[in-house]
Order: sequence, then C-alpha cells, then structure tokens
Amino acid sequence: MKAGRELAFVLVVFIFFVLACNLPLPGSTTGGGEPAAVVSPGVTYVVVVENTSTAIPADTPIPATATPQVQPELTLTKNSNCRLGPSTYYNVVDQIASGSVMPVIGRSEKSDWWQIVNNTGRECWVFMENATPNQDFSSLAIGEAPPLPGIPLNFVITDQLCQPGPKKFSVAMSWSSGGGETAFRVYRDGNRIGEYKPSRLTYKDTNAPYNKNLVYEVEAVNENGTSERATQIVPACK
Repeated sequence: MKAGRELAFVLVVFIFFVLACNLPLPGSTTGGGEPAAVVSPGVTYVVVVENTSTAIPADTPIPATATPQVQPELTLTKNSNCRLGPSTYYNVVDQIASGSVMPVIGRSEKSDWWQIVNNTGRECWVFMENATPNQDFSSLAIGEAPPLPGIPLNFVITDQLCQPGPKKFSVAMSWSSGGGETAFRVYRDGNRIGEYKPSRLTYKDTNAPYNKNLVYEVEAVNENGTSERATQIVPACK
C-alpha cells in the first residue's frame, strides 16, 4: 500500500513537470488530429545591410559629327567652250574664261567630260583636259544630255560623169535618214557645199574638181548639234 502511494506521488510529480514545461504528453495530438507542433525557443534574426556602390550612369555618347562633304568643283586651265552635251558634236552654249571655278554635277560615261552649272544657271559640258578637278569625280552620277540626230544611213555614190576633154566632172550621191534630224549638210574635202531640208536625200555635185581624189561627207543636224558624218571617197577624174 505504501508502495502504491509512492508510485502515485511520482506520477503526479511527473505530470506536473510536463505541464510546467509546456510539453505535450507522450501520444497527445492537437485538436485537428495532427501531432502538436513543438514550439522552438524564439530566434532573433539580425539583418545586415552592406553598403553598395550607387550605379553611375554611363556618359551619353556624343553623336559623331558627319564630315562635311566638299562640293565638287573644277578650275578651268584654259578658255573653254561649254557644250550642250559631252562631245564636240554638241552645240556650244557658253564660253568660259580660264581660271573660272565652276560647280560639277555630273560626268560622261567615260569620265572625259564634266557637266557643270555656268554663271547663268545653265547646265553644260566642258572637256576634262581643260580643267583641274578639286577631287575624284568618278563617283559622280553620269549626266544626261539632249539627243543628237542619227548618222545618215546608206550613203553611196550613185553616179559619176568624167569628161576628160572639157575636164568636167560631176558626182551624184544619196543617203537615208538616221532619225531626229532637222536638216542635212553636204561637204566636199571638209568644206560645206550645201544644207538641205530633211526631206531631201540626194545631192549632185555638177562642178566637182578635176584630176584629184575627192572626199564627200554628209551629216544630220538638229537643235542640239550634229551627227557623225557619213563618208565616201571618189577617185580623181583624169
């Protein structure tokens, strides 16, 4: 009996100890049927803030300044004709003195003529050998020029009448249109002997020189200039 009281006393002391320490009894559960959570002693967290460098914004790049382009110009080294187009077949529209500085706006396909703007604002062409450029003009656009007439076609000598007794000689010739002409010009040995309407396609030289070879030429003409010349050589009448 005494042993039973001692056992009961020990049990009571044990239960008291458990309650005092707020510990769940062995096998006890929470109201939800899950084991009661064990409460851990409070933990103090220390937040350490480290100094960080403030980001310095990068310098805003300065836009590159475009290199100013130099205006293409030429300086004439001799008095020069300025023509409607890039060849001597074009009419002359201006004569410009040596030493003049002119703006350049174009070039010929072979880069042997320069298209400029003269002092009256008109576009015309000067030969490259008459000027000194201020830069390489090979990158310039090929300039435009008005059309020339087509070279006369089918130019032939159709008849010759040689008279040794009276020493008379006549030569007849014909040709056809190459297109775009307003007139035709006929030459003998480089000298013009006639200019005719575009509807006329024949010529007869009734007073051809005697006892010499003759060179006949015909060219087409329009408001822009002339065509190349078609040529025929006639042996001397003896």
